[in-house]
Amino acid sequence: MPYILEVQRFGSIKYNGKFEHIGYMSKLFTTKKEAANYYDFHNSHLRKLNTHGTWVSDWDPMTKLRYIVRRATGEYLTVNDFSGSMISNQ
Repeated sequence: MPYILEVQRFGSIKYNGKFEHIGYMSKLFTTKKEAANYYDFHNSHLRKLNTHGTWVSDWDPMTKLRYIVRRATGEYLTVNDFSGSMISNQ
């Protein structure tokens, strides 16, 4: 079963300081752990994605983004991966 990273933004006035869905990262992972390791590698300035056992990262105070590991079930992948690359959504 493939996994993806959902991207959310914190603090939107429109959502009263709650998290706003931005999209899904354009990268597929074979396991939750692989997705978390990818996030951890590219965000070494933050705590590890699964620190609290929830598969949800802290939000980054610089970008205001957080990431959630989700099971891929046909979502359209619209957010560039951390390298800036975009894959075709199959």
